[in-house]
Amino acid sequence: MAWEYDSLFDAAVKPGGDDLREAAWKTEPTAIRVGRMGYRTRTTIAGSRLEAEVFPIYGRGQAGAVREAKRNASRETQERANHARSIRRAVLLAEANFTEEDLFLHLTYKGSEPDDKRCRQDLANFFRRVRRLREKRGLPELKYLYATEGGDGKHRIHAHMIISGGIERDELERIWQETTGGRGGRCRADHLQTEDGQIEAAVIYMAKELWAKGLKGKTNEVEELARYMADRPGKKRRWCPSRNLKEPKSRTSDTKMSNAKVRRIAADFRAEAKEIMEKLYPGYKLQRVTVYYSDVVQGVYIRTVMRRWRGRAADD
Repeated sequence: MAWEYDSLFDAAVKPGGDDLREAAWKTEPTAIRVGRMGYRTRTTIAGSRLEAEVFPIYGRGQAGAVREAKRNASRETQERANHARSIRRAVLLAEANFTEEDLFLHLTYKGSEPDDKRCRQDLANFFRRVRRLREKRGLPELKYLYATEGGDGKHRIHAHMIISGGIERDELERIWQETTGGRGGRCRADHLQTEDGQIEAAVIYMAKELWAKGLKGKTNEVEELARYMADRPGKKRRWCPSRNLKEPKSRTSDTKMSNAKVRRIAADFRAEAKEIMEKLYPGYKLQRVTVYYSDVVQGVYIRTVMRRWRGRAADD
């Protein structure tokens, strides 16, 4: 999606009943907010997760306002939009590549603490040993997505990762100990659960130390509160994906979501979104919907997260 939509539509309305912004939203005539323009739907499928974004198609009349808003956007607004997109990309990348067969792994050190460079080298050697073992056993190619935390004088350096399954925890712990020359500490591994959103939760957990403090409290989106597994401005990047991760698939349609359906969701998204979205995407169940609006331009921006029913193939 273009930069303008994340930046212009930065006020969110979510179910809850105690959000003051929701009351403000309801005082505005919905027809004015939704506008009369057409709406484009961007569908992204990553594993069993489906995200559908619905946003306005602006004509020449609104193009000037969009350009002006882009020029005048504050640095904080631009950073918030960039961070939100990064979070979504991390979650979708993980969902597209990992399943219940894979692991959420935590690696620590004991004794003297290495610096960040040494830790990264240990992890590279760890992955190399795991990769050789997988090849020897005829297992699929290793995939991983990891973040390092600590090493700041307050917390000991350690690593969290989502990694391909097929090797038992005890074996991974042995490899970690061999890699670190006995300096490895705990090696905790849990199987991922996709149905309850654990892959998303794992990405958020890995992100919490790296992003959360900067903009926490300025938005109520859980992904945005957690931030993405990335470097804070001016800091070193602390995360790394394997190069063989496949990208989630996306496509757009200018006919999937009519203006009337957008109007129904904007008017009462608690009641309408589930019915509309589950009819548009058979085989998927709606998990979350957020309606964003703008003080600059007409229209709304709708984001939904859906999950494919277990054992069902969706015809979308």
